[in-house]
Amino acid sequence: MKTFIKTALFTILLTNSVNSIMAQQRAESTARQPIVIHSQQLIVVVPESRDQLMAYSMTTNTWRRIPISVKADQKILPTVSTTLAACQLGQSIYAYSSVADKWAVLKLPEESHARYEVGNDRVNAVTKTDSINQFYIFGLNTGAWSGVDLNNGKILEVNPQNQKQLD
Repeated sequence: MKTFIKTALFTILLTNSVNSIMAQQRAESTARQPIVIHSQQLIVVVPESRDQLMAYSMTTNTWRRIPISVKADQKILPTVSTTLAACQLGQSIYAYSSVADKWAVLKLPEESHARYEVGNDRVNAVTKTDSINQFYIFGLNTGAWSGVDLNNGKILEVNPQNQKQLD
């Protein structure tokens, strides 16, 4: 009986170890693979080169791209809704509107913690520190970011240079 238990434990440990190694190999090979995500109105592509985000609008029948710079091991996880896409890379949130057919990037303060969500007509982003409490919105129709300081109600200027169409 003890031999059976030892053999069973060894088999379980060996199986878990092999599965772990295989999962790690899949994750490493996936990091070098292109990413394609689609919804009803758009397709988002991260090419194998990982140097840009691309989006195809079914409304305008066009491809748009925006250059990105990521570390070799950094994950790129785009999120899509029916008509919008967003992706946070470090302290930048990239957003795309299939209606406006535009990419725009929101650069956030280095010390802030940000989170975003993608809806059907907007991308919302909140960034917070001990002294910063800001809310940003990327509109479906405008394809641009706008923001407000939640501490004092000031409208935040979002660098329009980062919002120009790059394609």
